[in-house]
Amino acid sequence: MKAPNYYSPIVTTLLLIVLQACASSGKKDATGANAASNLDRGRCPSSIVSDQGKDSSGRIRYQRTLNSQQLSDIKAREISNCTRLVRAGNTEALATLVSYYDANNQKSNLVELLETYTDSGTDPKKLADAGTYLYRAYAGDTSGVVRDVDKAFKYLGIAVNNGNQSLELAYAESLSDRGLHNDSLRYLQSIAGNSRKQQERCQATLNLGQLYFGGSPAHENWNIGYYYWQEGLLLAKNPKWGSCAEDNFTSTHYSRETGRKKFVDRRIALMSSAQRQVIDEARQDSHKGYDFIAALNFQRPSGVPVANKASRTQVNNYLPGWPAWSPTTAQLCSNLKYSGRELGWNEVFEANVQAIWTVDSRNGNSKSRGSAVAVSPSELITNCHLIENPKQITIRRMGWSLPARLKASDREGDRCILEVGNNLPTYVRRGRSYTAVKIGEDVAAIGNPKGLETSLSRGIVGQKRSRGGLRLIQTDAAISSGSSGGGLFDRSGYLVGITTFTIAEGQSLNFAIAIDEFCR
Repeated sequence: MKAPNYYSPIVTTLLLIVLQACASSGKKDATGANAASNLDRGRCPSSIVSDQGKDSSGRIRYQRTLNSQQLSDIKAREISNCTRLVRAGNTEALATLVSYYDANNQKSNLVELLETYTDSGTDPKKLADAGTYLYRAYAGDTSGVVRDVDKAFKYLGIAVNNGNQSLELAYAESLSDRGLHNDSLRYLQSIAGNSRKQQERCQATLNLGQLYFGGSPAHENWNIGYYYWQEGLLLAKNPKWGSCAEDNFTSTHYSRETGRKKFVDRRIALMSSAQRQVIDEARQDSHKGYDFIAALNFQRPSGVPVANKASRTQVNNYLPGWPAWSPTTAQLCSNLKYSGRELGWNEVFEANVQAIWTVDSRNGNSKSRGSAVAVSPSELITNCHLIENPKQITIRRMGWSLPARLKASDREGDRCILEVGNNLPTYVRRGRSYTAVKIGEDVAAIGNPKGLETSLSRGIVGQKRSRGGLRLIQTDAAISSGSSGGGLFDRSGYLVGITTFTIAEGQSLNFAIAIDEFCR
C-alpha cells in the first residue's frame, strides 16, 4: 500500500504541529521543589528537559545544576511519566512527547508513542491525526519505519473512522481489496454522492461499477454495475481508458484503473445491446434513473467465473478495533431443540424482557442506538451495524448503564457479541433451532424501537431464507429503527433469531438472523 502522493513533508509537519498543540498552550511548568514534587507524583511537564540549550543542566526547571547522569535520570523519569499518562489517553502528555521525539528526530519512538495513543485515546481529532501519520509511516514514506501494509491499513481505518475524510477513498479501496465489500460500498456511495473533488467522485463511481459487476459476489448486479460505470465515465478525464486522472499513464491509480477496466469490459461484452439500451435510456430519464435500473431483473450469464472473495476469518483480522468472529458458548446453544409448552404473549414478554438491553455507540458526532439480547451473565448478542465505534459501547436498561467490550464480530454477516464486566441480572437460557421453526407459526419481537425501551410486536414466520451463507427468518412482526439487535421469540418464549433488517420498499418484510448462526 502506497500513501497518496499529496502527503508531502509539509503535510507531515502540519500533522505533528496539530499533535503538539497542547504543549504550546502557554502553560508554565513548576520550578524548584515543586518541579521535583511533580516528578515524584508522576506528572508530565509541558516539555522534556534537554541536553542542549539553556536548560541543559536542569537549572531553570529544578533550580540546581545537574551532572550528565542526573540529567539523564530525570529525563528518563519525565518521559516515563508522560508515557504512562499517554497510555491513559492524556492529550497534554501526548503533545509533550510528540514535541520531544520530533525535535530529536526519534522517528521510531514517535511511531511507538502514536500507536500507544491510538490504543487508549478518545479524542477524535488526535486519533485522526495520529492514525494519518501512522498510515503514512507504515505505507513506506517515513524513514526509519519498516513498511507494513497490514498496520498501514489498520491506521488508515483509525484515521478515517475518526474524521479524516480526505482518506476515505483510499480506505474504501483497501476495504474492497480485503473482501470487506459492505463497508467499502458504504464509503464509495458516500464519496460518489458527496465529494467536492471530481477525481474522487469519478474513482468512487467507477469502483462501484466494478463492485456491482462482480467485484463483490454478494452484491453482483450487472444492471447497476453498468449504470455506475457509465456515470463514472462521464466524470473521467480519459473515458477511453476508464481513467479519472489527466494522464492515465502517470496516475498513482494506473494499475488499479487498468485492471478495473479489463474486468468491466469483459462483462459489458456479455450484455445484450437491448439490455444496455434500456439502462442508458433510464439513466437519462429523470423519472426513472437508478431506482428503475435497480429494480430490473438480473440473471447472471452462465459460465462467467465468480470473482475471488477473501475469507471471513482473514478479513476480520484486518479491521482496526474489530475482533475476529468467534461464536458464543452460551447455555442456549447447548440445546436448540423445542420442548416447551405454549405461553400467553404476556408470559413470553415477562420471561424475556429483563434480558433485552439498549446499545449505544458513538464515534465523534455520529451515534447509533439499537438493541441487544443477554445470553449469559456476561455476554450479549446484537448486530454489528449498531456499533459506530468498537471502543465506545454502552448498554442500558431501566436505569442501568454499563460499559461493554466488543468480544467477537462478523461485520459481513452482521453478527456481534458484546461482553460486560458485571454479572447481568438475567439472560435468555433457551433457544430454538432454525430447522424446528415452521412457516406460519406465531412469533414476537422484543426490542427498543425509536428509543422506547422493551416493546413487543407480534407476527408470523413468513418464510425461511438465507443470505451470504447465513440463515434468516422472514417475519411480519414489526421491526422499527432501534429494534435491530433485539430478540425474535416463539410462543414458548424460546429465542429463535436476532432481528436485523427490514426491506423498506416491501410491506412487513422483516428479517432476523437465526439464533443458530450465533452458535457456530
